[in-house]
Amino acid sequence: MLKSESIKNQELLALAVSRIHRSRSLEELQKTFFATTPQFVDADAFGMYLLDEKHKTKALFSYQANQKFLSEYEDIRRHDPIFMRMLQKKSLTHSSEVFRDRVWRKQPLYKFLSKWGLDHTIEAPLIVGGQVQGTLNIARGGLHFKNDSLSYAQFICGEINTAYKRICEIAELKREIACLRLPSDTFDKLSPRLQEVIELAITGASNRVIADRMGITENTVRHHLKLIYRELDVHNRAELVQRVHSNRTIGKPN
Repeated sequence: MLKSESIKNQELLALAVSRIHRSRSLEELQKTFFATTPQFVDADAFGMYLLDEKHKTKALFSYQANQKFLSEYEDIRRHDPIFMRMLQKKSLTHSSEVFRDRVWRKQPLYKFLSKWGLDHTIEAPLIVGGQVQGTLNIARGGLHFKNDSLSYAQFICGEINTAYKRICEIAELKREIACLRLPSDTFDKLSPRLQEVIELAITGASNRVIADRMGITENTVRHHLKLIYRELDVHNRAELVQRVHSNRTIGKPN
């Protein structure tokens, strides 16, 4: 029975990871985070914060969290010791790791959380280019997070961060491609699908990785690349990368 339960969890986790990495936008990713994490982490509230350079919230997504609670938390964020430790470590941090139980229950953050029926918290970073650009927050009432919940949280938050970095990189590439000085009639002939293949291809992603991320076959990827090479008058990936970067350089103001 235990073995069959373990196999089921592994299958669910594999499906969760696949869904995470198929997310093509921040909105899809946050929905996936909220849909998959509760299956593995026994918690009562989940949040995804996007932060500016001063670590102030610029966007917030939440699941099963009271809006007033979220608003009041913004006033105490700079005094949140779990958040500060997470910024220092740049890795998942939880309340039981930072404080012993008796000390934790004397903390202002604990008193704030307990007012809303929560007792323990997990915070994990979203990191791009070595900088913390957001956090994944998980909280629960009652007893501490169990070890299996912490392990799942560590793994899932890591996968979410990897997908978040990819989404940010693709968004940056889209901005660069939009500035290319390719003849407009040539670039306009490329469908959004082909443009997505370009975005992934010039990052060095293999045909298999592109296929997985776009939900298509490797043969379809090869077909798309042939169309792209023909339309942009290049013959391979090296020339495609050179074409993109040379046009980007030309497009920059002197």
